[in-house]
Amino acid sequence: MIHVDKLQLVFFFLISYLLSRVFVRFELPKRLVWWLIEEKHITISKLSWFIIFGTTLLSMLIANVVTLMTMIPVLELVQKQYRGSPKNESRFGTLMILSAVWGANIGGMGMLTGTTTNGILVALYEAYKFPISRQFTFLSWMTWAMPLSFILCLGGWLILMRVFNPKSSMKGGELRSELCCEGPISRGERISIILAIIFISSATLLSTGVSLINAYQNRVAAEECQAFNWLQNSMLILSIVWTLAFLYIFFIHKFRLEDGKPRGILLPKEYILHDLPRKGLLWIAAGGVVTLILVTLKVPKAVAGLAVTWITNERSAFLLLLIVGAIATFATELMSNTVIQIAMFISLFPLTKVYPDIGWQTMLVITLTSGCAFMSPIATPSNGLGFGSIKKLSLPHMLTAGMLMNIFSLVAITAWVNYVVPIVLTWFA
Repeated sequence: MIHVDKLQLVFFFLISYLLSRVFVRFELPKRLVWWLIEEKHITISKLSWFIIFGTTLLSMLIANVVTLMTMIPVLELVQKQYRGSPKNESRFGTLMILSAVWGANIGGMGMLTGTTTNGILVALYEAYKFPISRQFTFLSWMTWAMPLSFILCLGGWLILMRVFNPKSSMKGGELRSELCCEGPISRGERISIILAIIFISSATLLSTGVSLINAYQNRVAAEECQAFNWLQNSMLILSIVWTLAFLYIFFIHKFRLEDGKPRGILLPKEYILHDLPRKGLLWIAAGGVVTLILVTLKVPKAVAGLAVTWITNERSAFLLLLIVGAIATFATELMSNTVIQIAMFISLFPLTKVYPDIGWQTMLVITLTSGCAFMSPIATPSNGLGFGSIKKLSLPHMLTAGMLMNIFSLVAITAWVNYVVPIVLTWFA
C-alpha cells in the first residue's frame, strides 16, 4: 500500500517542475544574478561565489537540470563580458560553468524535489518496505539536507578558488546592463516569487501534517489506528486540492502581467518544454550510450559484487559507507547516475540483511554520491548540459577540480549520513 506522504511527493515533484518553468518564462535567474552583482568592479572569485551559491539555492526549489538550463543564458552573457587572453578566457569560462554545474548538482540534494534520484530513493524505500521509509518526508529531508548542501557549496567554491586562483575583476556595471534587468520588478517576476514562497511553506505544512499523523499512529494500539484513517484521507484530499489549486493558477487563471495588455495565463504550453540546449542534450545522449554498453557488459553488477565481497569483511559502518559512496561516485563518472543508483540498490540489497541497522544509510549514500560526480561531462544530466554549452574548456582544470570535489563531497556526505541524518530522523519518528 502506498502511503499518503509518498503520493504527496508525486504532487510536490509535479508542482516544483511547473514552477521552474514559470521561472524560465520570466527569467528570474537573470534577475537573481543582477541583484547580486555590484555596480562597480566585481572580482572573479566573488562572481564565482554568487553563481555557485545562487544556483544551489535555485536548484533546491526547482529541478537541478532545469536550474542549469535557466542559468546557461546568464553564463553566456557573463563570458561575453570577460576580457583576457584566449588561455584566460578558457580558464574563466570553465570556472563559470563549473560554478553553475556544481551548484545545480549540490542544490539538487537540498530538497526532496530537487532531483529525480531523490524520488527514486524514497520509492525504493517503499518498495523494499524499509521501516525508516515513513520518516523520509518533504520536511525531514529538508531539515538534514539543506545544511549539507550549504557545506558542499562552500567547500566546492573553496576548491574552485584553490584550483583556478582567479585574481582579476570585471566591470559589474557593464554586466548588469547586459542582463537587461534595469527597472522595477515585473508583475510576472513578483507572482513567481510569491508562488515559490507559497509552495515551500504549504508543502512543508502538508508534509508536517502527514508526519504527525504517522507518528501518533505508530504509538497507539492496533485497534485504535482506525481512528486515524479519516485524518489520513483528509490529508490526501487536501493534498489533491492543493495540487489542483496550483494547476489552476498555472494554466487557467489569467493575470494582468503587463500594463496595457490583456490578461494571460502564467504558463502557456510552449514554455513547458522550452529552450533545451542541443549540445548539452548530445552529452546526455552520449552518456546514455556509454551506460547502455556498460550495462550490457554487466559492469555495474560486477562492481557491486566486488563491493559486497569487500565490505562484508569490514565491521566499520563508516568505512562501509565510504567504500560504497566511492564506488557510486566514480562509477557515475562513466555511467548515468540513475543507472548506477538502481544497479547498486539491487546488487547491494543483500547487504541490508548483513547490516540491517545501516541498510537504509547505504542506499542514501548511494543516492547522494551518485549525484555528486563532478569530473565527467556524462556523469549527470547537469554535467552534460553545462559542458555542452561551453565553447572552450580547460580540461586539466576541470579534471583537477572535479577530482578534489569528488573526494571532498564523498567524505562530507558519508560523515553526514553516518552521524547527523540518524539524529535528525529521530525527530520525525
